[in-house]
Amino acid sequence: MMSTKQAKQSLALIATVFAITANYAFAQQNTENKPTGDIKPAQADSPAAHPVSSPNNNERQVTDRPENGQRTTIQSTRSDNTRRVSNRGDRSEGNLERQLATCLLTKNKGEVELGKYAADHAKNSDVKEFAEQMVKDHSNVVEKLEQIVGSQEPNDQRSQIGREIDEQCLASLKKELASKSDKDFDACYVGSQISGHMQMAATLKVISEHASGQLSEVVNEARPTVDKHLAQAKKLMEKIDKSRDHS
Repeated sequence: MMSTKQAKQSLALIATVFAITANYAFAQQNTENKPTGDIKPAQADSPAAHPVSSPNNNERQVTDRPENGQRTTIQSTRSDNTRRVSNRGDRSEGNLERQLATCLLTKNKGEVELGKYAADHAKNSDVKEFAEQMVKDHSNVVEKLEQIVGSQEPNDQRSQIGREIDEQCLASLKKELASKSDKDFDACYVGSQISGHMQMAATLKVISEHASGQLSEVVNEARPTVDKHLAQAKKLMEKIDKSRDHS
C-alpha cells in the first residue's frame, strides 16, 4: 500500500508531465497557425530584420547602372518630345499663316461678288463707279492671297466655320439689297461698305500684328487701300443722304 508521502510525489510528477505536454501542444499550434516567413516579435530587432547594404562596390555599381540608364532614357525622351513640340509649332505657324490668309481671301471674294452685284443694280453713277472700283481693288488682293493659300484652302474646323459665316453674311446682304430699289438700293450698298470696311480695317490691324513674310506684305499694302475705300464710302453716303433729303 502506497504511503501518503509517495502519493503526493506521484501526483506532483503527473502534474509536471501534464504541464510540459500542454505547453508543447500550445507551442506547436502557434507554429502551424503562423504564416511561413514572418518575422517573429523576438526577431524584429535582430540584424537579419534590418540588413546592412553590402560594402561591395561592384554590387552597388551594378545596382546603380539601371537607374543611370533610366535617367538617360528619360532625358532622351524629353529631348525628343521637345523637338516634336518644336516641329509641331513650326508646322502650326505655317498653317496659321494659311488660315489667316484664307480668312482674308473669303472676305475679299465677298467684296468682289458684292461689288459686281451693286455695279449691275446701282442707279447712281457715283455708286456704280465706286462698286466697280471695289471689284478691281479687291480682285487684286484676292490674287495675292491665293498665292499664299495655294490650290487647296485649309479644311480645319475653324477655317470652315469662318467661311460659312462670311458666306452667310454675304447671302443675307445680297438678299437685303434685292429687296431695295433705286436710291434705297444705293444707300443700302454704300452703308454696307462703310460697316464692311470698318470691320476690314480692324481685321487687317489685328492680323498685321501676327502675320509674317508674304502675308505681312499683302496686309500692309491693303491697309491704306481699305482706309481709302472707307473714306470714299462715307463721303458717298453724305451725297446720297443730301440727294434723298432734297427729293
